[in-house]
Amino acid sequence: MKRYVALIAGLTLAGASVAYATDDGEMKSDSKATTTEQHSPQGKLSSMNPDDLEGMNIYNDSKEEIGDVDEIVKNKSGQQMAVIGLKGSMKEVAVPLDKLSMSSDGETLTTSMSQKELLALPDYDPMDMESVDE
Repeated sequence: MKRYVALIAGLTLAGASVAYATDDGEMKSDSKATTTEQHSPQGKLSSMNPDDLEGMNIYNDSKEEIGDVDEIVKNKSGQQMAVIGLKGSMKEVAVPLDKLSMSSDGETLTTSMSQKELLALPDYDPMDMESVDE
């Protein structure tokens, strides 16, 4: 039993981040991300509450608004997708979350996909997707 407790304690400490105060009183962290999910935009977006993403505006690389997130769904393989209502169009498309990134202020989403690329995607079909709540 002692070995088990020691193993758990060691694993816990190995994953913990270390915070310390510098000479000027500013807090620093020595935490190092060990998974790609912590570095990728998709990982960050997929870990967010879908309700927080819904309604967010989406901009392209030229900072032009191209649409907004209507809902977050999963395709049949389980990949989370953002259903985007395209601005100036009645079209909705499903885009993988890894094609989107959060702005530094956390208020908007951006994509490197152009309006033309998004319009070329197939129309969103709810029958091909599942709710993220299921």
